[in-house]
Amino acid sequence: MKNYIFAYGSLIEKESRLRTTPNAKNAFPVKVQGFQRGWFTKLKTIGFTTTFLGCIQNKKHCTNGVVYEVTEDELAKTDVREKGYQRIKIDIKNIDDFTSQIDKQANIWIYANTFPNNIVPQSELPSKDTPIVQSYVDICLNGCLEIEELYPEIPKGEFAKDFIKSTSYWSNFWVNDRIFPRRPFIYRPNAYKIDQLLKENLPDETIFDNIYFE
Repeated sequence: MKNYIFAYGSLIEKESRLRTTPNAKNAFPVKVQGFQRGWFTKLKTIGFTTTFLGCIQNKKHCTNGVVYEVTEDELAKTDVREKGYQRIKIDIKNIDDFTSQIDKQANIWIYANTFPNNIVPQSELPSKDTPIVQSYVDICLNGCLEIEELYPEIPKGEFAKDFIKSTSYWSNFWVNDRIFPRRPFIYRPNAYKIDQLLKENLPDETIFDNIYFE
Protein backbone atom coordinates (compact mmCIF):
# COMPACT_ATOMS: atom_id res chain seq x y z
CA MET A 1 0.00 0.00 0.00
CA LYS A 2 1.25 3.49 -0.85
CA ASN A 3 2.24 5.97 1.84
CA TYR A 4 1.80 9.74 1.65
CA ILE A 5 2.93 12.42 4.08
CA PHE A 6 0.81 15.50 4.69
CA ALA A 7 3.17 18.47 5.07
CA TYR A 8 1.81 21.63 6.70
CA GLY A 9 5.00 23.59 7.42
CA SER A 10 8.54 23.75 6.06
CA LEU A 11 8.09 20.52 4.06
CA ILE A 12 5.65 22.33 1.76
CA GLU A 13 8.74 23.89 0.15
CA LYS A 14 10.37 21.61 -2.41
CA GLU A 15 13.99 22.29 -1.41
CA SER A 16 13.25 21.59 2.25
CA ARG A 17 11.28 18.44 1.41
CA LEU A 18 13.96 16.96 -0.87
CA ARG A 19 16.59 17.06 1.87
CA THR A 20 14.87 14.11 3.55
CA THR A 21 12.94 12.58 0.64
CA PRO A 22 14.91 13.21 -2.59
CA ASN A 23 12.25 11.50 -4.72
CA ALA A 24 9.37 13.62 -3.43
CA LYS A 25 9.48 16.13 -6.28
CA ASN A 26 5.72 16.03 -6.80
CA ALA A 27 3.50 17.40 -4.05
CA PHE A 28 -0.25 17.92 -4.31
CA PRO A 29 -2.17 20.71 -2.57
CA VAL A 30 -4.85 19.62 -0.10
CA LYS A 31 -6.84 20.85 2.86
CA VAL A 32 -7.29 18.57 5.88
CA GLN A 33 -10.32 18.83 8.15
CA GLY A 34 -9.95 18.20 11.86
CA PHE A 35 -6.43 19.53 12.48
CA GLN A 36 -5.29 22.91 13.83
CA ARG A 37 -1.88 24.28 12.82
CA GLY A 38 -0.12 26.72 15.11
CA TRP A 39 3.09 28.04 16.63
CA PHE A 40 3.38 25.67 19.56
CA THR A 41 6.31 23.30 19.11
CA LYS A 42 9.63 23.63 20.92
CA LEU A 43 12.25 21.03 20.13
CA LYS A 44 15.02 20.28 22.59
CA THR A 45 18.14 21.60 20.92
CA ILE A 46 21.38 23.05 22.25
CA GLY A 47 21.92 26.81 21.90
CA PHE A 48 19.57 29.34 20.31
CA THR A 49 16.29 27.84 19.21
CA THR A 50 12.84 28.81 18.00
CA THR A 51 9.17 27.89 18.14
CA PHE A 52 8.17 25.69 15.22
CA LEU A 53 4.83 24.90 13.68
CA GLY A 54 2.81 22.03 15.06
CA CYS A 55 -0.62 20.52 14.56
CA ILE A 56 -3.20 19.15 16.97
CA GLN A 57 -6.46 17.35 16.35
CA ASN A 58 -9.35 19.81 16.51
CA LYS A 59 -12.66 19.21 14.74
CA LYS A 60 -13.34 22.96 14.45
CA HIS A 61 -10.26 23.66 12.31
CA CYS A 62 -8.84 22.79 8.92
CA THR A 63 -5.28 23.12 7.64
CA ASN A 64 -3.91 23.44 4.13
CA GLY A 65 -0.66 21.90 2.94
CA VAL A 66 0.60 19.29 0.50
CA VAL A 67 0.76 15.51 0.32
CA TYR A 68 3.59 13.60 -1.33
CA GLU A 69 4.32 9.92 -1.80
CA VAL A 70 7.15 8.26 0.13
CA THR A 71 8.69 4.79 0.32
CA GLU A 72 8.86 2.85 3.58
CA ASP A 73 12.51 3.87 3.88
CA GLU A 74 11.69 7.55 3.31
CA LEU A 75 8.89 7.30 5.86
CA ALA A 76 11.37 5.94 8.40
CA LYS A 77 13.81 8.79 7.65
CA THR A 78 11.02 11.34 8.09
CA ASP A 79 10.16 9.73 11.43
CA VAL A 80 13.70 10.55 12.53
CA ARG A 81 13.52 14.12 11.20
CA GLU A 82 10.16 14.73 12.91
CA LYS A 83 11.02 12.92 16.16
CA GLY A 84 9.41 15.66 18.25
CA TYR A 85 6.00 14.76 16.77
CA GLN A 86 3.80 11.67 16.58
CA ARG A 87 2.86 10.18 13.22
CA ILE A 88 -0.93 9.85 12.93
CA LYS A 89 -2.99 8.39 10.08
CA ILE A 90 -5.49 10.78 8.47
CA ASP A 91 -8.92 9.55 7.40
CA ILE A 92 -9.16 10.07 3.63
CA LYS A 93 -12.70 11.42 4.16
CA ASN A 94 -11.18 14.45 5.89
CA ILE A 95 -9.00 15.44 2.93
CA ASP A 96 -10.08 17.93 0.27
CA ASP A 97 -7.98 17.07 -2.78
CA PHE A 98 -7.62 20.04 -5.16
CA THR A 99 -6.11 17.97 -7.99
CA SER A 100 -7.69 14.49 -7.62
CA GLN A 101 -4.25 12.90 -8.00
CA ILE A 102 -4.09 11.14 -4.63
CA ASP A 103 -4.55 7.38 -4.38
CA LYS A 104 -7.65 7.09 -2.18
CA GLN A 105 -6.51 3.67 -0.91
CA ALA A 106 -3.16 4.93 0.39
CA ASN A 107 -2.06 5.63 3.94
CA ILE A 108 -1.82 9.38 4.55
CA TRP A 109 0.21 10.45 7.57
CA ILE A 110 0.57 13.67 9.54
CA TYR A 111 3.23 14.49 12.14
CA ALA A 112 1.20 16.00 14.97
CA ASN A 113 1.57 17.14 18.55
CA THR A 114 -0.04 15.05 21.26
CA PHE A 115 -0.78 17.37 24.18
CA PRO A 116 -3.10 16.11 26.93
CA ASN A 117 -6.71 16.67 25.81
CA ASN A 118 -5.27 18.46 22.74
CA ILE A 119 -4.87 21.64 24.77
CA VAL A 120 -1.80 23.70 23.86
CA PRO A 121 0.32 24.39 26.98
CA GLN A 122 1.36 28.01 27.53
CA SER A 123 4.95 26.79 27.77
CA GLU A 124 4.89 25.69 24.12
CA LEU A 125 3.92 29.11 22.72
CA PRO A 126 6.48 31.59 21.30
CA SER A 127 8.49 33.48 23.89
CA LYS A 128 11.43 35.88 24.04
CA ASP A 129 13.88 32.97 24.25
CA THR A 130 12.08 30.84 21.65
CA PRO A 131 10.49 33.25 19.14
CA ILE A 132 9.03 32.72 15.70
CA VAL A 133 11.87 33.36 13.22
CA GLN A 134 11.39 34.92 9.80
CA SER A 135 13.67 32.47 8.00
CA TYR A 136 11.33 29.61 8.97
CA VAL A 137 8.22 31.62 8.01
CA ASP A 138 9.89 32.34 4.66
CA ILE A 139 10.43 28.64 3.93
CA CYS A 140 6.79 27.81 4.65
CA LEU A 141 5.31 30.66 2.62
CA ASN A 142 7.78 30.21 -0.22
CA GLY A 143 6.51 26.63 -0.43
CA CYS A 144 2.94 27.94 -0.65
CA LEU A 145 3.92 30.31 -3.48
CA GLU A 146 5.60 27.40 -5.30
CA ILE A 147 2.36 25.43 -5.13
CA GLU A 148 0.40 28.36 -6.58
CA GLU A 149 2.79 28.48 -9.54
CA LEU A 150 2.47 24.73 -10.16
CA TYR A 151 -1.31 24.52 -9.86
CA PRO A 152 -3.13 27.27 -11.79
CA GLU A 153 -6.48 26.03 -10.45
CA ILE A 154 -5.47 27.69 -7.16
CA PRO A 155 -5.84 31.50 -7.47
CA LYS A 156 -2.60 33.44 -7.00
CA GLY A 157 -2.01 34.27 -3.38
CA GLU A 158 -4.91 32.19 -2.04
CA PHE A 159 -2.90 29.16 -0.86
CA ALA A 160 -0.45 31.40 0.99
CA LYS A 161 -3.26 33.50 2.46
CA ASP A 162 -5.03 30.35 3.64
CA PHE A 163 -1.79 29.20 5.27
CA ILE A 164 -1.50 32.44 7.26
CA LYS A 165 -5.17 32.64 8.24
CA SER A 166 -5.46 28.99 9.27
CA THR A 167 -2.35 29.16 11.48
CA SER A 168 -2.95 29.92 15.16
CA TYR A 169 -0.84 31.67 17.79
CA TRP A 170 0.98 34.25 15.69
CA SER A 171 2.96 36.21 18.24
CA ASN A 172 4.80 39.45 18.92
CA PHE A 173 7.75 37.23 19.85
CA TRP A 174 8.95 37.19 16.23
CA VAL A 175 12.51 37.82 15.08
CA ASN A 176 13.55 38.92 11.59
CA ASP A 177 16.70 36.83 11.10
CA ARG A 178 17.02 37.33 7.35
CA ILE A 179 20.51 38.18 6.10
CA PHE A 180 20.76 41.89 5.23
CA PRO A 181 17.01 42.43 5.81
CA ARG A 182 16.99 45.87 4.15
CA ARG A 183 17.66 44.05 0.86
CA PRO A 184 16.16 40.62 1.61
CA PHE A 185 15.38 39.78 -2.03
CA ILE A 186 19.08 38.97 -2.57
CA TYR A 187 18.75 35.84 -0.43
CA ARG A 188 14.97 35.29 -0.47
CA PRO A 189 13.58 36.31 -3.89
CA ASN A 190 9.97 36.20 -2.66
CA ALA A 191 10.70 38.32 0.45
CA TYR A 192 8.61 41.34 -0.50
CA LYS A 193 5.70 39.17 -1.64
CA ILE A 194 5.85 37.21 1.62
CA ASP A 195 5.94 40.40 3.69
CA GLN A 196 2.91 41.78 1.85
CA LEU A 197 0.96 38.57 2.42
CA LEU A 198 1.80 38.60 6.12
CA LYS A 199 0.92 42.25 6.62
CA GLU A 200 -2.44 41.85 4.89
CA ASN A 201 -3.50 38.50 6.38
CA LEU A 202 -2.22 38.20 9.95
CA PRO A 203 -5.04 38.25 12.53
CA ASP A 204 -3.59 41.45 14.01
CA GLU A 205 -1.64 43.77 11.67
CA THR A 206 0.38 45.13 14.59
CA ILE A 207 2.12 41.75 14.88
CA PHE A 208 3.90 42.32 11.58
CA ASP A 209 4.83 45.89 12.52
CA ASN A 210 6.40 44.66 15.77
CA ILE A 211 8.77 42.07 14.27
CA TYR A 212 12.16 42.85 15.77
CA PHE A 213 15.84 42.27 15.07
CA GLU A 214 18.38 40.73 17.42
